[in-house]
Amino acid sequence: MKCPKCDRENPATAQFCQGCGAPLSRSKRPRTTKPLPSTLAQRASALPVTRPLAEALRPFAPLPEGALLHNGRYAVTEVRSTSEQRNIYLAEELVPKRVCPQCTSIMADLEERFCPACGTDLSAVNPVYLSYRIRESIEEHAFAIEARLLEMGLNHPNLLLPEGFFIEAPYGPPRRYLVETELPPPLATSLRLPQEWPQVLEWGIGLAQALAYLHSRSVALGEVSLRNIAIKGKQALWINLDAAVISPSAASEYFARDVQSLAALLLFLATGQQHTAALLKTPEQATTLFSQALTIPPGLTAAAFAEGLSNVLERIRRPGTVTFLIGRRTDVGQERSLNEDSLLTLDIAPVYRSAARPVGLFVVADGMGGHEAGDLASQLTAQTIARHAVEHIFARAAASEPLPDAGRWLTAAVQAANQVVYAQRRSAGTDMGSTLVMALLVGHTATIANVGDSRAYLLNGDGIHQITTDHSLVERLVATGQITPEEALRHPQKNVIYRVIGDRATVEADLFERHLAPGEALLLCSDGLSGMLSDEAIWNIWKTSTSPQEACDRLVQAANQAGGEDNITVVIVQLGA
Repeated sequence: MKCPKCDRENPATAQFCQGCGAPLSRSKRPRTTKPLPSTLAQRASALPVTRPLAEALRPFAPLPEGALLHNGRYAVTEVRSTSEQRNIYLAEELVPKRVCPQCTSIMADLEERFCPACGTDLSAVNPVYLSYRIRESIEEHAFAIEARLLEMGLNHPNLLLPEGFFIEAPYGPPRRYLVETELPPPLATSLRLPQEWPQVLEWGIGLAQALAYLHSRSVALGEVSLRNIAIKGKQALWINLDAAVISPSAASEYFARDVQSLAALLLFLATGQQHTAALLKTPEQATTLFSQALTIPPGLTAAAFAEGLSNVLERIRRPGTVTFLIGRRTDVGQERSLNEDSLLTLDIAPVYRSAARPVGLFVVADGMGGHEAGDLASQLTAQTIARHAVEHIFARAAASEPLPDAGRWLTAAVQAANQVVYAQRRSAGTDMGSTLVMALLVGHTATIANVGDSRAYLLNGDGIHQITTDHSLVERLVATGQITPEEALRHPQKNVIYRVIGDRATVEADLFERHLAPGEALLLCSDGLSGMLSDEAIWNIWKTSTSPQEACDRLVQAANQAGGEDNITVVIVQLGA
């Protein structure tokens, strides 16, 4: 080849003139129109060189375009970025390969007729030269983690490891190179929030499965952030594993941190928010799973988290129908002439897309203060809560709109009822008041509020479990160990209550949350039931009844047979099995 500057003839493969050192210019070849060169030398000779050798010989100067790497396997086609310690290139592999159009598997054997991964016929697929990103560093320990991961031979569809690592000394001191597949940018630079939950769950399943694969080989990511994830088609891939911890001495601690960080990251992707605010926006089907994954220490391994995400995705895509089976009964009892109890049951079950997500509000209020006082107090309590529920809960549920936070709504409803009863008490000059226990059920989740000694119980195959705590004198005596629960049943001051609706301008309600499985039931009652029957007797009657309504009828009957010393009210809500 003749030098355009000094006219000296040079070998065809020369990149610089052997006489004056000037670069020997060549035209770039079209990438797909010309036949493939038969040798590496011919392939390299078709690539341009745009920098003089003197510039390339400077300490850690970036390589010129056209420079060959890894014994001539790669040729630099573009300098992406440079710094004092690292350079990044776009390079082309000089060995042609075929890419399966179906599964994107790469074959170096050009004679292979069928894809070994998916069986696709490759006879019409033309070979191509693949491009890679190559990172270059003069740091002694650069890319050490990635190199060790490559040595381990790791392979998972949601794990993107570098293509290779090598050390060369093209000009001067040795340089370390990391060869990586070109991908879309990490989510940290390309994400729009929030993403749809089904999409986030699909990504999360693959990422969690890859985590489980790494953990089984004593590898922890060490860092879980949007910088570590890229999207290829519909798959989420772990990338940039430079913070990985291999064979850590405290493996469980690193693995736990990976699971917690992935759960938090998925919540952020789906809601655009973090921590508690993100959990509040989590679908009902996923709340328990993410709460377990975020606990310290977490209650889930990466494999269990992946399985949980799959189950949640299935329930979201094919939601099951939840049904409420409701029983209710109130009775004056054997010794009272006036029933001062009130009960309220409201439920709605809109069915959209063949799935029902019922919403129910259940209230028991036990009035006190005598004729035209206690009964009015409990009635005003139930009526005020009903108005607030229709406006803020059931109207939204019917329109398939997001419901307010259950705990906050219950707190506001209790305060509204308290203000109404308190105003009536002052206006009438009575000592009226009311206890209150109520539950808001949204699908499987029940949020309970209570003031006074009306109670909520969870009933299931294992037994009866009291949820609420009485705001009564004897309950405090039991809690402080001054009397036993058995003595509390016969204590002369067992009816003394220190917190009721309407007693003061404001009142504080206790809040509880329970997740009900199919077949389990929530029981709300006044002390006319809990004060006459033992917990075991209540559970046995429920367990042997054919329906919640039959259980309510039998419970009232049993309380009356035991003496019926007070008004008796009971509501049972059972989830259909």
